[in-house]
Amino acid sequence: MITLQVESYQHALPELREIFVSHHRELGLLQWMMPLDPQYDEYLRREAQGILFLVTARRNGKIAAYYIAQVAPGFHYRSTLTGTMDICYVVPEERNRGLVLPLFRHTEQELRRRGVKVWYSGYKTGNPLGLDRLLPMFGFEPADTYMIRALI
Repeated sequence: MITLQVESYQHALPELREIFVSHHRELGLLQWMMPLDPQYDEYLRREAQGILFLVTARRNGKIAAYYIAQVAPGFHYRSTLTGTMDICYVVPEERNRGLVLPLFRHTEQELRRRGVKVWYSGYKTGNPLGLDRLLPMFGFEPADTYMIRALI
């Protein structure tokens, strides 16, 4: 059975910690210099402030996919509430099973409920995991391009 919900990051954290390892191994950039080391205290603080939320897709009670977003006005757009993706992931054994579309629909529903007017979302260019095709289906259009460079 599949369920979709907004849930407490703090409550889901023990299960997420395990998934974050494979998520980082698969999609983390510059892993040789940027080890997985989340600022869990900052995530929890932002969740407590109502800035951060977690949407999960669970299969038989176990996290199969998640989307973490922050909701806040943009630095240059104080009057416009924006939703910005932190991370999105579908665990490998759950891919191609129809979870991403409902996960994004549920995320959009929560963003709208919170009064968000602009939604920023993206994917890793080197491994988009299908999000490069899904985002335009949701009406997303290219906005910015970020590039990365190690300064070592």
